[in-house]
Amino acid sequence: MKATIVLIADTKAENYGRKLMLEAHKAGGMGFEMARLPQHVSLKQPFSIPNLEDIEQFFDEFAAILHPVPIKMQSIGIFPSNVLGGIPSGGMSLEVEQSDALKQAQKLLFERLEARFGPCPAEHDDDYIFHMTVAIGGAPFENYQKAYEVLSKMEFNEEFIFSKLGLLYYDDDNITPGTYFCYKVAALR
Repeated sequence: MKATIVLIADTKAENYGRKLMLEAHKAGGMGFEMARLPQHVSLKQPFSIPNLEDIEQFFDEFAAILHPVPIKMQSIGIFPSNVLGGIPSGGMSLEVEQSDALKQAQKLLFERLEARFGPCPAEHDDDYIFHMTVAIGGAPFENYQKAYEVLSKMEFNEEFIFSKLGLLYYDDDNITPGTYFCYKVAALR
């Protein structure tokens, strides 16, 4: 069992991300796997949790001290991925500005998690690049390249306020489609 803690997009950013998801699908036929989750920027990649009750309590406490975070979109990117069932595919995401506010929120999360649960390693803890995923899995990588050719011509200088925190829950450590969802959302003050 795993969890992820994410900043969830406001309504304007959610609609922006969904529109890009549709545009990417029209250009490359990647499907809508990312529609399973709200548009978000992860503060930490999926990590093993002792149990859902303890992480939910931690989540509630962390949400109570975190403030909304402004996030500025910068550019579209693609990457190879086999996250969905080990099948070679791809991902497409909006890269966001690595702002001090975003880095501080992540640092605070890491410190609080470790103080409460001990080490909570996750992939990319040391080299994570903040982003908002538009599409993942569901098509060969070539389809992502087709969509990238279309979407990379767009401007992405939009800024949004992410004023909610989300707790994503993964019932399957392999993150198999259909085994994860946004379990809980909290408003930030």
